Amino acid sequence: YTRYAAGGFGLVWMEATAVLNEARSNPGQLYIHKDNVGLYRDLVAAMRRAAKDAFGRDIVIVIQLTHSGRYSKPTGVPKPIIAHRSPILDPLHSLPPDYPVVTDDYLDRLQDTYVEAARLAAQAGVDGVDIKSCHRYLVSELHASFTREGRYGGSFENRTRLIRETLMRIRKEVPDVFVTTRMSAFDAIA
Repeated sequence: YTRYAAGGFGLVWMEATAVLNEARSNPGQLYIHKDNVGLYRDLVAAMRRAAKDAFGRDIVIVIQLTHSGRYSKPTGVPKPIIAHRSPILDPLHSLPPDYPVVTDDYLDRLQDTYVEAARLAAQAGVDGVDIKSCHRYLVSELHASFTREGRYGGSFENRTRLIRETLMRIRKEVPDVFVTTRMSAFDAIA
């Protein structure tokens, strides 16, 4: 990321940073938490220094916060966290018919986790946070959870609850960063 900053980019988007260890798609995936926020602060400072040294100007830094959901492999072994049963995707991931679906309580707590991760990102000095909502990761999969029961499934309002409420909460509770999302415009399985 420091090389991007030194290379003249005015915007550096740090991708796929997990908000929980269990949300990582591999053991080496970036993961922001209270014990490493200082390392992120050092990285952001180094990026800003590199941009100033090379071009005499600052850059905009965004960190994408994610939960890998169905693609979670925090130790290198698949540990899917799924939003709904899928007759197409479940067999691809070797999930049995009784594989558990993530609970509404977990998703309620996940909102808190995203807000805390955004707060840590602000402490690290980034300008914005992106709540990843694409590529069938957990937030994106919720958007397709027509058959899911409860507060996070069925209706459009329910299926978009996590992203809407999380974005609003970050905007209100972490005013030092702007908030955005990368959202799939079209989601189909071929």
